[in-house]
Amino acid sequence: MKKFAVLAVGLTLATVAVAYEIKHPNLRDAMGAADNAIKHIKSAQANNKGVEFGGHAEKAIELLTQAQQEIAEGDRYNESHRPH
Repeated sequence: MKKFAVLAVGLTLATVAVAYEIKHPNLRDAMGAADNAIKHIKSAQANNKGVEFGGHAEKAIELLTQAQQEIAEGDRYNESHRPH
């Protein structure tokens, strides 16, 4: 059940992060890199035929998803505090 809860939280955060369009080009690249890392981890899980990396892969996905949320929040902050 714990894995399901972590996955659900991760998917929710990923949805929130993706729903916002990152404006700053460097942060946009960082968001893409985190997304790419998540895809690679999920691919490793799928190719590993049931061995779940001791929960570390799920934790990495969770942390990368949190990083994406912070990237989006940083971009929002930047946009709202820029001189116009």
